[in-house]
Amino acid sequence: MLAIPHHEKLPSLGRDRAERRGRRVMVVLAGVVILSIADLIVTLGYLRTIGMVEANPIAAYLIKHTQSPWVLSAYKAVTVGICISLLYRVRWHRSGEVAAWCALGILVVMSVLWHNYSQEIDSPVQLQTVLSDHSDQWLRLD
Repeated sequence: MLAIPHHEKLPSLGRDRAERRGRRVMVVLAGVVILSIADLIVTLGYLRTIGMVEANPIAAYLIKHTQSPWVLSAYKAVTVGICISLLYRVRWHRSGEVAAWCALGILVVMSVLWHNYSQEIDSPVQLQTVLSDHSDQWLRLD
């Protein structure tokens, strides 16, 4: 038996709001996917060149123990896929929209952090300073 989406049970005015919210959430989720892909590209770029410290302990473990960009990419795809799937299911609800905006906000902050990180690591002297402070946490894909 097919379930009727919550927004279709609402009166016309409420249904219109829910449909607009659903469209907004879809746009926000597209932004989440785009910024997640950008984050992965930048992460792999640093890992394949000078290296970096990975703040996500699960990703750091995968990088350290597999040395595989494919495993890291699969992990990212699965986690982002789960997030997008869950937010898509609740897109008609206000809490779903708030959660989608929070996910996008987190990725925007991550983008700003990447920008600041790239500005700090632009000379061999700065790189050596960072390496001396985080040598046990420094990761590279060889």
